[in-house]
Amino acid sequence: MILVIGLSGCKESNKYAVDVSDSEVEITITRLEDDIFAIRSTQDYIDLDQIDSVFMRDFKRGIMAYETRDGFVPVEASAQGLIEFVTFPDMVHLYESVDSTYPDLSDIESDLSDAFSYFHHYFPKKQIPKVYSVVTPFRSQVISSQHAIGICLDMYLGADFSPYQTPLMQFPQFIIKRFRKDYILPNVMRGWVETEFQDASKQNRLLDEMIYQGKILHALDRLLPETADSLKIGYDLGKIEWCLTNEPQIWTHLVNQDLLYSTNYRDYSGVLVEAPFSKGINVPQDAPAKIAVWAGWQIVRQYMDKHPDVSLEQLLQDFDNDKILRESGYKP
Repeated sequence: MILVIGLSGCKESNKYAVDVSDSEVEITITRLEDDIFAIRSTQDYIDLDQIDSVFMRDFKRGIMAYETRDGFVPVEASAQGLIEFVTFPDMVHLYESVDSTYPDLSDIESDLSDAFSYFHHYFPKKQIPKVYSVVTPFRSQVISSQHAIGICLDMYLGADFSPYQTPLMQFPQFIIKRFRKDYILPNVMRGWVETEFQDASKQNRLLDEMIYQGKILHALDRLLPETADSLKIGYDLGKIEWCLTNEPQIWTHLVNQDLLYSTNYRDYSGVLVEAPFSKGINVPQDAPAKIAVWAGWQIVRQYMDKHPDVSLEQLLQDFDNDKILRESGYKP
């Protein structure tokens, strides 16, 4: 009996592990933090653009806007701002911590190659991004431009990395728990899918938020068939099981509290946003965060199970969320 159950669980977890041998992609991660922390002159700063002018523009003017003010001050001043940043002792220590924790990224490259092979299989006309590693510090886990994505390795140094715990950072513990290597893969793929398929819904109902997030999570089902659901949605151990056990109660709460079609963000944010747990009238405190997102994920999964002729790309470009809910037949 144990053997049969084990095999059944394995089959379910691999239901999207399709043959992508005709769509293989090889990802190489460029260690951009090495080039950034090596700058010591204005010319070094200018030369960064030769690596990737678009990504570096977004990096300088977005993530590093405070330090460089790139585009708003003379280039010499921008360069000096970044030089002071990369030579500041705390930043040198952070860079060294990243380098010692991640001396080699070949295993991450292998995982991303598999994931983007699936991406190429499902979206053969979509571009495959360049992938960079960077040090921010502590400002984002993933950053993207129109053709590239960056992995902010300083945000994956493990929950026991002491700088995360300082009052200056103010990271809540439930977020710090996810500053781990095994979140790199799902975070990168989520970031790229969201870049390629943005929410074009014209409404701001909870249902629309649920379905959009559910579609992104279902895309991760397809692109990361070997990755645990808990990593895709960011749940602690046991919270997926809690949702499965309480699925009817979750749905009943969303319906009975008139949240599904609400356009008042304050009414439904407690079951939608990142938090230690979901909040709302009669929502138990042991409920994980984002129970509405989890429900949206199940709606999309059920819709796709009932419509095997609908491609993943068609799903992500379909913003008739009422139709998706209706045709999913979702009533746990």
